[in-house]
This record gives sequence, structure tokens and C-alpha cells, in this order.
Amino acid sequence: MNATRTLKLVSLALATALLGGGAYMAHKGLKRLAFEQQQQAQLQQAVENARRLIPEVQQREQLVRSIKDVAQQVERLGFDPAQWGERRLRRAQGPATRAEAAQFLGELGRGGAGAIFVADMFDLATVSPEASLFHPPQPGDQGLTLGVSGTLHFQTVSALAPKVKP
Repeated sequence: MNATRTLKLVSLALATALLGGGAYMAHKGLKRLAFEQQQQAQLQQAVENARRLIPEVQQREQLVRSIKDVAQQVERLGFDPAQWGERRLRRAQGPATRAEAAQFLGELGRGGAGAIFVADMFDLATVSPEASLFHPPQPGDQGLTLGVSGTLHFQTVSALAPKVKP
């Protein structure tokens, strides 16, 4: 009877050990599954972020192509950047008469083909809501507001018109 009892105890101990090993392996597998699911979620988020950035990347690629095209045209037309200077212009937004506004805007365009003004900010408006920029001022007109800032590019050397290269 002692031998059968020992056999039963050994088989019970072996079954308990196998059950414990199985539980450990199942727990380890569940931890691994949770880690893999977390990693999959992070990778999915990265893919979504990358897809969201695709239009911006395409826009930047188009910008680079446009810049290259402009550079080729500049080269073909013979423009020399060393012959151009730039000056920052700023007129704080404030009241102006129509004559002052016309004089200021006329001076911006006075350089002709040898000057190019690139505005960062340009604001010209009537003070009176019933007044118009495109019609003569009415009695009681309160004038305009004018604000401008930007860069004036101008030729530093009086060069002949650019020669077109074939």
C-alpha cells in the first residue's frame, strides 16, 4: 500500500508541477500578448501620423520643384543676384490722407522694372464705413488708414535689360 501511495503522491506532485508550469507559461504568454498589442497600437499611431504628413511632404516637394524651376528661369534670363539689393520698408498702420497714401504707393512703384516690392502686410482702408477707396471722397470723409511692411528689392547696378539665353 505504501508503494501505491507513493506513486499517487509522485503523480500528484508531477501534475501540480505541470499545472504550475502551464500557469506560468500562460501568464508569460498573456504578458507577451499585451506587450505586442501595445506595440501594435503604437505602430498604428505612427502609420496614421505618417499618412497625415503625406500632403505636407507632397506640398514641400512641389515647392522645391517650383523653386528649382524659378532658379532655372533666372539662370536662363541672365539675372545676377549680385546686382540686386533689398531694403525692409515699414509704415505703421495709422491715419493717412488720400494724397499721402497715393504718394507713398507711387514711390513704391517708382523703381519700374528695376524694383520689386514684396509685401508681408498691406492694409489700406477707409475710416468711414460709407466711404470708398474707388470713388472720390464725400463731404465728411475721415480719410484712410494705411499700413505696409515688406521688402523692396532693387537693382544696385544699372544693368541693361536681361538677355535671354537660348
